[in-house]
Amino acid sequence: MPNQLTNTGDGLALQVTKPARSAGLVEEGANGDTTHRADVVAYGFDDLLLVIDRDTDRVPLADRAELVALAATETASIYRGIDTRIQHSGNGYRVQVPTTGTGFGAGDGLPCHAATGLLVMAPLDASVGKRELLETRQTQMLQTDRNAGG
Repeated sequence: MPNQLTNTGDGLALQVTKPARSAGLVEEGANGDTTHRADVVAYGFDDLLLVIDRDTDRVPLADRAELVALAATETASIYRGIDTRIQHSGNGYRVQVPTTGTGFGAGDGLPCHAATGLLVMAPLDASVGKRELLETRQTQMLQTDRNAGG
């Protein structure tokens, strides 16, 4: 069952503990203490939210622009993006998300998928190309590795 959007003092947030770890948006020491929580930008679209690491060494601006453009094309929409960060929440992590225009509200279940520096959140029945967004990010990472290696 996907995590549900919850009301917070700043709006809505989604619990993203496992995906945030998988995406490298949080790092923890051997004793489990948090050593890094990423500053991120969260973008809203119809039936889709993207959370992207703001560190340009981790996700270059050109890669971020490509992901946002692809999401806008896939959904034929784009709404407000917000600067936020991965936050502590109980024994895990959550992220603030934009909801203006997206149609999402508190209590909505929202599956979250991860790739390096990226979280893709969309309802199970959404027609959005979640896989295409994740594959695009994986291709970007491969290209970055090739460029760094030679």
